[in-house]
Amino acid sequence: MNPQAAQLRRSRLTLVLLGVLFVGPLIGAWLLYSSGMRPGVTTNYGTLVVPTTPLPALQLSSDADQPQPELLLGRWSLVQLGGAHCDSACADRLASSRQVRLALGAAGVEKDRVQLVFIVPDAEAAHAAASQLREAHKILHIVADIGPSGQRAAEVLKSADPLAVYVVDPNGNWLMTYENQPSADEFQRGLLKDLKKLLRLSSIG
Repeated sequence: MNPQAAQLRRSRLTLVLLGVLFVGPLIGAWLLYSSGMRPGVTTNYGTLVVPTTPLPALQLSSDADQPQPELLLGRWSLVQLGGAHCDSACADRLASSRQVRLALGAAGVEKDRVQLVFIVPDAEAAHAAASQLREAHKILHIVADIGPSGQRAAEVLKSADPLAVYVVDPNGNWLMTYENQPSADEFQRGLLKDLKKLLRLSSIG
């Protein structure tokens, strides 16, 4: 076999091997999917919202009575629902979310891409919650949901767990929920792992 033919044969073999490496897994995945098999383990800690749910056009107002119509747009939001009084469990969950945001910075991820939002049902509740929480939670957005029925966060972000934390993406889509957490430590580890992955894979926000 002359050198030119040998080189051509090696090139063809290389192309075949590349095809097996790159196309083979796709064919295998398609065959598994077609047969009805589904992976039993996911790599995320929080519960994915399927399908992703766009939030309505919320009418939010700060504790200083300033309209915040686009608060949940442009950045990743960790949202918690509450009322005029935030008990110790509520305050601990807010503190856990704050610690996760700080840990993002320590992990080399831009923590400013994430904001903390506490939504309460009316302006009076926002004033009361701000009086209680503002000193300990200086970067927390405390907002009243003053929109009409059918366009309120509590009507969309439903969970049996009053301490649930919701992840909203920079386009205003409800993406994940963290509820019924066994411990603050496990919640923080799981949320941090998920957020690092989301922020590193996403160019928005």
